[in-house]
Amino acid sequence: MFEKLGKFEIRRVLGNGAMGEVYLGVDPSIGREVAIKTILPAAAQGGEAKERFAREARAAGVLNHPNLVTIYEFGEDQGVLYIAMEFVKGHDLDELIQQQALTRSEILEVLAQVCDGLGFAHRQHIVHRDIKPTNVRVHQDGRRLHAKVMDFGVAKISNSDMTATGMVMGTVSYMAPEYIRTGKPDPRSDLFAVGVMLYEALSGRRPFSGDTTPTILYKIVNEPPEPIDTTQLQGISPAIKSVLDRALVKDPDQRYQTAEDFAKALRAAKDPSWMGQLEEATSLLQAKAAATATTASVPAIPPSQPTAQLAAAPFPPVALPPLTAVRPKRGAGLWIGTAALLLAALGAGAWWRFRAPRPALAPAATAPAEPMSNPAPLGPKPAPSKPAAGAAQIAPPVPAPRPPAAAPAPAREPAPVRAEPEPRQKPAPQTSDATPLDQPGRFQESHLQQLPPNERMNLGNITLSDAIRLYDSDPDKAIYGFRQALKADPYNASAHAWLAAELYKQGRIPGFKQELREAHRLGLVARMMQNARFRRAFNQARFNRQLPGELAE
Repeated sequence: MFEKLGKFEIRRVLGNGAMGEVYLGVDPSIGREVAIKTILPAAAQGGEAKERFAREARAAGVLNHPNLVTIYEFGEDQGVLYIAMEFVKGHDLDELIQQQALTRSEILEVLAQVCDGLGFAHRQHIVHRDIKPTNVRVHQDGRRLHAKVMDFGVAKISNSDMTATGMVMGTVSYMAPEYIRTGKPDPRSDLFAVGVMLYEALSGRRPFSGDTTPTILYKIVNEPPEPIDTTQLQGISPAIKSVLDRALVKDPDQRYQTAEDFAKALRAAKDPSWMGQLEEATSLLQAKAAATATTASVPAIPPSQPTAQLAAAPFPPVALPPLTAVRPKRGAGLWIGTAALLLAALGAGAWWRFRAPRPALAPAATAPAEPMSNPAPLGPKPAPSKPAAGAAQIAPPVPAPRPPAAAPAPAREPAPVRAEPEPRQKPAPQTSDATPLDQPGRFQESHLQQLPPNERMNLGNITLSDAIRLYDSDPDKAIYGFRQALKADPYNASAHAWLAAELYKQGRIPGFKQELREAHRLGLVARMMQNARFRRAFNQARFNRQLPGELAE
């Protein structure tokens, strides 16, 4: 073992690999611990191995993201090439999967963070090409998980000729079909590997296995994985099956096109009530908002498009299970939404208006009140009159707003959702295994402002998961938990939905109305409708005339 490499003092060996060893070192100038990866002299004799090692340093050296391991220095000393990188405490994801140390919700969050890091790398035109559980390091700080992607040793830099065309590198079980066939990976190949990890973490087995490498490669290219019994996956959305099917589809054009889209679906699936209609709902809302904005014309609101898609090689058709969620082509969401709107008008005679996509957070006192949509109303409604023949309107005009009543309107109730009293029980003292609900200091605004956005969202999702478990057993603490989750992420539609449903179930109608006003102000009510419990509460409140005025008919 070396005593020193470059300026770094060597403390101990962390591990051994085919190319060399990994040491724990210290930068004596600042006392920082680092992981030092080396390449053995025998392995470095070939120019290819030496260039591959240098490629890792160049690839990872330009990446600076919370979910990617940071590279500090690349050099050569005593005839040994080395890379000094961030030393990450914790465990490899492979070890955590084998020990079943993570809940299913935690698995989805870890893989969503992997997608966060890959999304940043892909935007820098870097494809990892060797995503697997042993290349993901997970550190757990109490209840908070933090994942980091490491080992860019086989990373491909776009517009680079350092890798020979058609050369396939990486770990066989996690390779994408198009990568095996053509040797040309793109960002969607990394996302296929994340899908393999998702399958493995949920089922305890790899989707493509065999006694020999050719057998595994044949299955990846030609055979679908054995389906997972999603009825056994408690605590997460049953729609995880459609997420998994889309991640492992053979044709890259039918997969998630960006890591951001995949991460969004993984986090949505943490909510057991999610129905797997994230993208379709977004497109439909945009189309309906456009249709009701004017009667003369319907402006095109194109659905979100994937970023930086690289060309994929031709791929033969393969028998696959049907997909339940495919991104619509440009403009398709508009016509689908318009058709759905016309059918709804003819069948129920009700017209609803949708708020525009998420606005910037603003004081409630200045937010305008607009009517909000909801599912089919209870009880019969009169059918609308048919439009005159030859009318050029695509949709009937929106009725004019009602004139104000003669009496002055009562003062508007305050919008913040935290008006209800906190639970009587004081949070337990903070311990190493305490949940966020027992640590009120973590939700103080001064503390939250110091957290990066992804960490605030992570804290909010963990708190929401804890509160959902208390929904029936401890309603007061559940309400407290939902509000703490909203402190961390005010735009968490699931937290708003669960909070409103719990308040209505408890008969706390003033608090229920205030929560709906706040959600309406943020433009979240339509997304909250994906929660079955909230839909029931909303419809019952509408039937009993308990909705706030801006959401009532």
